[in-house]
Amino acid sequence: MRRLALAVLVASAASGVDAQPFLPTERAAIDLVRTRQTDSLATVDRILAYAERATGGAFTRGGYRVVRRPGEPFARVQICYRLGTDPPTCGLDYLVTVNPPHVEPAERFDGLARDLEHGPRAFLRALAREADLQRQPAALRQIRAALEPYDPYDWR
Repeated sequence: MRRLALAVLVASAASGVDAQPFLPTERAAIDLVRTRQTDSLATVDRILAYAERATGGAFTRGGYRVVRRPGEPFARVQICYRLGTDPPTCGLDYLVTVNPPHVEPAERFDGLARDLEHGPRAFLRALAREADLQRQPAALRQIRAALEPYDPYDWR
């Protein structure tokens, strides 16, 4: 009986049962996000490159950041960018698993990632909306951000 328990323990350790095969490496997670085809059949990387060209430098990519939280069965890939006068932020957030390969926006129905998923034109409209908000006074921006979840209209 002892030999059987020892054999099972050795076999489970050798097979990597404790390892989480669905968590990607950082490079694999970033590549999955960059090559993800959005609803408009363009890749995330192409839409971001188009936005950089179309805005004339007002929107610039900063890089990618992979975040793993303990207990989550996925990795978060955050795309960092700078828009206009605002400080750099990592506001485009994707959830990534490898086994099976799957990428989806962290917030499907909110934020810039939603608009990026709908294609380059929708993403440019969202960037223009964000740039307009930058020109408003800080107090008005805070009020609008607080009331946004209760706004019945979709201003995209």
